[in-house]
Amino acid sequence: MMKKKVLSLVIATVFGILTIIISGCATNRVDLVDTGMLSLEQHNTGKVYIAWSGAYKQDDGFVITGVLRRRDRVGRAIRTHVDVTVLSPDGTIVDEARSSDVYVARRITGRSYLSFERFKVCFPNVPAMGSSVRVVSHSGQHDDATKFSLPGDS
Repeated sequence: MMKKKVLSLVIATVFGILTIIISGCATNRVDLVDTGMLSLEQHNTGKVYIAWSGAYKQDDGFVITGVLRRRDRVGRAIRTHVDVTVLSPDGTIVDEARSSDVYVARRITGRSYLSFERFKVCFPNVPAMGSSVRVVSHSGQHDDATKFSLPGDS
């Protein structure tokens, strides 16, 4: 039992150090939400939700990054992806993209550091000031007619 506690402490320390190092490397990124350039709307459907997400300027474009997590603690890994829609200030769809598929494992009590999966979606151009970005976690296939729609959207 003591070995498990020591191992958990070592793993948590390593992740803490990596987080500090990675955040130090990313300090030159411009957070587009904090600067008021755009707003970010998270929508969750199904058993997988977006724990956090952010929008950052990258080269000439921007990137949406975040973390997915399961709501439940049972079952096999769920195959999911994130749909991102960029809307102009007047509500017109400017761009759409989808993350690659991610397999999100079930949450294990006492090992919450293992139950997060990252996603990333890149766009070639930064949208106009006042734009909004809709980020939706989605499991399953899309048909072209309902590619990025939410329940209640027309």
